[in-house]
Amino acid sequence: MLIKHLIKPVALSIFLFLGNFAAAQTAYHVKDIPDPKTNGEGYVSDPDKILGAGAVAQLNNTIADFERETNVQVAVVVVNDFDHEKEDFDFAYELFNTWGIGSKTSNNGLLLFISKARRKYRFITGTGAEGVLPDVKLKHIAEQHLLPAFRENDFATGITNTINTIGEIILKPENKSELNQLFTQKKSNSDFENFLLPTGIIILLFWGAFKIVNRQAKNALKDKPQSDGFQNEKIGKGCAAAMMVTFVVVFIFIFFGGFGLVEKISSKDIPIILYVILSLILFGRYLFHISALRSIHHDDKNFYNSVSSFHKKNFWLVIFSPLVLISIFIYLFKRVKNINRFKAVLDSKGQEMVRLDRDINIEGEPFLTKGQRREEIVKAYDYDIWESVDHKEHLIKAWPAEAYNHYTECPDCYFRTYQLNKQVTTKKATYSHAGQAKIINECSFCKKTEFIKWITLAMLVESSSSSGSSSSGGSSSSSSSSSWGGGSSSGGGTGGSW
Repeated sequence: MLIKHLIKPVALSIFLFLGNFAAAQTAYHVKDIPDPKTNGEGYVSDPDKILGAGAVAQLNNTIADFERETNVQVAVVVVNDFDHEKEDFDFAYELFNTWGIGSKTSNNGLLLFISKARRKYRFITGTGAEGVLPDVKLKHIAEQHLLPAFRENDFATGITNTINTIGEIILKPENKSELNQLFTQKKSNSDFENFLLPTGIIILLFWGAFKIVNRQAKNALKDKPQSDGFQNEKIGKGCAAAMMVTFVVVFIFIFFGGFGLVEKISSKDIPIILYVILSLILFGRYLFHISALRSIHHDDKNFYNSVSSFHKKNFWLVIFSPLVLISIFIYLFKRVKNINRFKAVLDSKGQEMVRLDRDINIEGEPFLTKGQRREEIVKAYDYDIWESVDHKEHLIKAWPAEAYNHYTECPDCYFRTYQLNKQVTTKKATYSHAGQAKIINECSFCKKTEFIKWITLAMLVESSSSSGSSSSGGSSSSSSSSSWGGGSSSGGGTGGSW
């Protein structure tokens, strides 16, 4: 019976001993050490629980005050053991740069790394902190406060006194002013290099690109059919519409759920974002110009020639808006596809016939019937008219146009102007009642109409934006302390044993 009573306590003791032994033998690699910033725990990483919870909390509060006052970031890492293939300096130096302690622009970070089992400590400083915390001063602080407590196995007291002493140094008015000035100056220089200068260059280049495109658009539309002041007004309205659409998209993005992403955007990302936005606007302006060329050219050959000429003069647009390159290839493919279409045909005498310029003779008179002209208007067919030099012979060729598949041959007039299942609204839907529409087959030339059925249009429903906006502002309070600043070290600092 006595043996049975002893088994459980002995087994539990062995289990606890082995557990503690295994923990003591953990040799951390850099990637294995918990980052307190990422975990939302503050500035102290104590995975082996060498320090008490109260000491860790006190250190986090003290270091947080340092950062608020001086912008200096301090990290404390305490472990039993670390990678046996590395010396304490190499390990701490790699850890500092892996986490990116301190500001990326001023490198004002400080790391205190301690290994209990190896009896090693190591300070690593960023270049921006070395002026206030030189190696000799850190060595003196360690000998006065760190090592005596460590020799007594009182790690919490040693680290707390050391951090407090460092705080007294960096919070001195002259040192605090130097650190803040260094941070502000380098941040300002970095803003200019990473944000203001590239942004200014991008705006200037795109302004020039818009000026050139607008001027060429006006010259291309000048003295063309239908290219009076109305066309120039359309160009201005097109640009204004593109700007308005961009503004609305940005507004919706920011105020209706985009805060989570906006917080992750740094100043160096702004020139890229601006380039993308202006690139899209320029592409819209380019498409509007191509659309304007289409509206003034009833003749397809003249239209493709105008587009080709515009692309040759403005191929540089692909640098500002890569989407233009896709459009160029599309129109190049269409032009190549139509080479045979515009190749001269021969009359009965074997002589080349002349193709009628449809920008001059829009109606195609006297060659096209009214039904054929209607097919052109609804874009079911494009008709090429060829005439012999002596005007005694002519030939008409039909080519499927953009809306060819939207129409079929009318059973009455036999022109391809018959639209199937056309929806005609007879009563508009509102927020208070449903609407009504009829489905019909209709010929746009002879007006033959065949009724199919009535349909009900759903009543309009008001959309609510309150739910989208209310859920976007909940989790931004801790963003300022959720990561290190991206700093680096050139190897400054000091270290030793106890």
